[in-house]
Amino acid sequence: MIFLLASFVYEAEGQIPTSGSYPKGEFLERLYEPRQKIIGEDTLYIRPRWFVPSHVKIQYAGSIGFISVGAGYRLWDIYEPTLMYGYLSEGLGGSDVSVHTISLKNGFYLTSSPWFGHYWPRVGLLINWGHTKNTFRKLPPHYPEKYYFQNKIHVAPFWGGEWHFQIKDKHLSGVGIYFEFSALDAYLLEAVRTKYVRMTDIWSLGIGISFYFQ
Repeated sequence: MIFLLASFVYEAEGQIPTSGSYPKGEFLERLYEPRQKIIGEDTLYIRPRWFVPSHVKIQYAGSIGFISVGAGYRLWDIYEPTLMYGYLSEGLGGSDVSVHTISLKNGFYLTSSPWFGHYWPRVGLLINWGHTKNTFRKLPPHYPEKYYFQNKIHVAPFWGGEWHFQIKDKHLSGVGIYFEFSALDAYLLEAVRTKYVRMTDIWSLGIGISFYFQ
């Protein structure tokens, strides 16, 4: 459904979307040119290269791994899903084991326009799937029931913001530098149900850079 919505742009007044600042040249102009399709009384415009992500991200720390990379889209001017891959090891992060994490980062913009012309505040939710020799979805039988919290799938709320700067480039429309504070569900649970973990102790800081495509 998301891809279908991203594929088609409906113009009620019959105006064809322009190519914006796409690369010049006859071949590239034809490649980016919207294609018109009439279905009944509606006119749809198929946007070429709809499957190309609108951005890529490179992130340090922040509940996904020591280093993580990913790509995603911006939908409805408020929702930004990004699929990330994170890695943590002894050489990268000082872990005793290597951890591979796949994360769906669901970001939501809190304002319709940036503060001070550049800053976008946002919140969101990470859905992480981790893989290593020490991760499990169900507690192994040699542990007492409810002795450990499962550690293979986690959700983590986050909050933060990004400074976005427009650039003039034939491929990129802008660059953003962002920060995020996130907390895994297991840490949130311990902070709520015990007095030994404070709410101020559970947040992990991540910083990163975003590249936005034309």
